Amino acid sequence: MKIFAITPNYLNPSSFYKLIRRVEEMGVSHIYLRSPFLLNYQGLSDLIDLCLKSNVTPVLPYERWITLRGKDVLCHFKEKDKISLDIFLKQFPLHGFTSSSHSFDSAEIMFSKGADFVFLSPVFQPYSKKNYHLKPLELKGMKKITEKYGERVVLLGGIDFNRVKELKSKLGTDFSVAGITMFFGDKDD
Repeated sequence: MKIFAITPNYLNPSSFYKLIRRVEEMGVSHIYLRSPFLLNYQGLSDLIDLCLKSNVTPVLPYERWITLRGKDVLCHFKEKDKISLDIFLKQFPLHGFTSSSHSFDSAEIMFSKGADFVFLSPVFQPYSKKNYHLKPLELKGMKKITEKYGERVVLLGGIDFNRVKELKSKLGTDFSVAGITMFFGDKDD
């Protein structure tokens, strides 16, 4: 199982420096840097180096990845970024990438294009998004896709450590998880 921490939109560079050790201690294997404060930071390369020194693989959206592509960083695509993904696949066919998907069919397409990991969501109602418009995915479909792709399927949406245990029990297959709230707080109790 891989564990992906996804930075909340409000996370700034000084907070990131404080939190990287904590997420490393929590067993995080990857961190998706998506906060605008981090992505627009002139020292983004230093943040990436810090991740790599901490044995945490950084993930960047394509728009920022392209400027730092010499680094050992995974490139991320949202489900709707088909044009950028096609350009990436032509220019960098051997480089790793991740993608988000909101359906099992979309996830299958991303795996067929060579995605290292596909973030499949929502698994539960997200903690960080009130009144989220997408309904949680069906357990039967999650079981089928995790049986086929294992830890390359990254379950996202309303994930916390108790729900990870619940999913392990119900799915009976290997998978990975991602979260914002489970690492950075802001969960309504």
